[in-house]
Amino acid sequence: MRNKAFTLVEIIITIVILGILSAGTFVSLKHLYLKVAKSKTISNLSSDSQVVVDQISALLYDRVPSSVIGYKNDGSFDSIYNLNFTFNVIEWIGVASEAQKAGYYSGFVDLNRSDKATNTIYSPNIDKISLNSVMIDKFNKTSGDLALIFAGSFDDGLLALSSDFNSSFGWHGNLHNQIQTIASINDDNITLSSTPNEIYEKYYLVDSAYAIARGADIDLNANCIKDLNKSDANTLFLFYNYRPWQNKTFCADPNGNNQDGNVTILSYDTKGFEASLINDSVKFSLTLQKHIRGSENNITISKEKIVF
Repeated sequence: MRNKAFTLVEIIITIVILGILSAGTFVSLKHLYLKVAKSKTISNLSSDSQVVVDQISALLYDRVPSSVIGYKNDGSFDSIYNLNFTFNVIEWIGVASEAQKAGYYSGFVDLNRSDKATNTIYSPNIDKISLNSVMIDKFNKTSGDLALIFAGSFDDGLLALSSDFNSSFGWHGNLHNQIQTIASINDDNITLSSTPNEIYEKYYLVDSAYAIARGADIDLNANCIKDLNKSDANTLFLFYNYRPWQNKTFCADPNGNNQDGNVTILSYDTKGFEASLINDSVKFSLTLQKHIRGSENNITISKEKIVF
């Protein structure tokens, strides 16, 4: 009885068929991988962008309205109220909101009990010890680093439209005519370092300036940036703990001197960040973009928000 065996032709045909099936399986698996990777990337980018948008909104909510500026890496800046286009670096003066919400100061002045001759304003229920504790915990600073801004017409942004704006908040080496430095806080009295032009019933107690910028618009060789990992042109940074009224600017400012403060990373893969003004409210947009390995396309997520 003759043994049956595969012929060479049959073996070749079998190999070809298996190759076709393997190729089809590989293509199918590749499409499946890309589909899963795309869904995961979209989910992650959407979640990450929402977290960043919420963080920025919370910080901007506690701003001195007229202090917001747009800044360029050539050193020029202007009030957000004067600009009718978007810009990439945004800065503002932040209110000491944690201390106010905790009841450590009121933000209001009793004009009848204040004394302009001695640069003293009376503001009830100031807790100097607690203010000092909050500053130490938040910035490793003391209450002596706080400053005061009388509200006046700040809430509707009128000062920002004046010719004196550049000398108002101390931005980038300029004067801070609208920011009052504090000599002492004691027994519900705030003694200012100089005589203010006007005393208003409402004031902001401010503790820090803030800046948001992409790596493409700052000095990536600054020491504070070198201490961070994986920082590049598409990294979005938050700068804080610097005070223009002390002639300081943020630590990765590509211009000038007296860089100071701290920095943290808000997000990676940031393709764009822009801010503008709409009806006296700050509008900003954030775009995150990430490439999926094996795909010719990028995944892009954009979000916008208005902060009143």
